[in-house]
Amino acid sequence: MRILDADIFAYALYDESPAHNQAWETVEKALSGDIDLFITHTTILETYNTLFWFYRVRPIKTLLEKLTLTLDGLTVVDPAISGVQIAQTENIPLGDGFLIGTALKHSKPIIVTNDPHIIKVAPKYGLITENPIPDEVKKSLSTWKVESSK
Repeated sequence: MRILDADIFAYALYDESPAHNQAWETVEKALSGDIDLFITHTTILETYNTLFWFYRVRPIKTLLEKLTLTLDGLTVVDPAISGVQIAQTENIPLGDGFLIGTALKHSKPIIVTNDPHIIKVAPKYGLITENPIPDEVKKSLSTWKVESSK
């Protein structure tokens, strides 16, 4: 039982990302029923903001259609307010705290992420991280730049 982070979801939905294929493979497994993959409202909003503001995906209608089609195959769970305390205690971004808190609240022991904050902190809470992005792709992400809006 896995919970999805916004970084992986954004890579999956943005075809031009160097990490698209690996991230989409994870989402596709959930859509086909091969794995249970959960997502929070917070993650959906973070993904939307990344796609809209950073990747400049336009028009909004197309972006929302793509999100909707993908979300139909995922299970949405309520975020845990305990994430605020986790973020404060661990000195990590609030969204990351919410994700860890939500994984704990809903007994989702695996967080699918590429986020170094979550990868570092999750084991303190008995959680496992799963990063579908191989090292060579991670390196290309660090230098990759969005060329144009799609």
